[in-house]
Amino acid sequence: MLSAFHIYSEGVTDVERVTIKRVSRITPANGETEILAGEWVGALRETPSELLLTFTEPVEGGKIFNRVIWRDGTLTVDRRGASSSRIEFRAAETTVNELSYPPFTLKMPVSTRKILLLPTPVGVGFRVLFSSEIDGERRENELTITATPL
Repeated sequence: MLSAFHIYSEGVTDVERVTIKRVSRITPANGETEILAGEWVGALRETPSELLLTFTEPVEGGKIFNRVIWRDGTLTVDRRGASSSRIEFRAAETTVNELSYPPFTLKMPVSTRKILLLPTPVGVGFRVLFSSEIDGERRENELTITATPL
């Protein structure tokens, strides 16, 4: 599946500095759509078996270190720091994940409808369409993450 991206025949490419943009569109079952967006400088690394994006996001109360990994048809968004979560997206599957906002930890089932790869002439990206449930509240979500060279 990584063939959608440019993979060098030597195996591992050098880490490339990139601009990472993330847009989350969240629509609660009984509420208005909320759009959260941000842009950060990060790093992109490709191997024949995975694609890895990393970036640090300043937030109220500290920082969150983000790792976005594409491997074997699974997109994993791993966030550690002021708040923590590890969410695995697998098309047409439901995964149970945890969100941690110290001192609270919440279970969050995620049902992934689609994972779209967004290769571009100058970068890579993902769009994930999924539903989630937090503390009994169901939400429809669209997450887009893109990386373009600096």
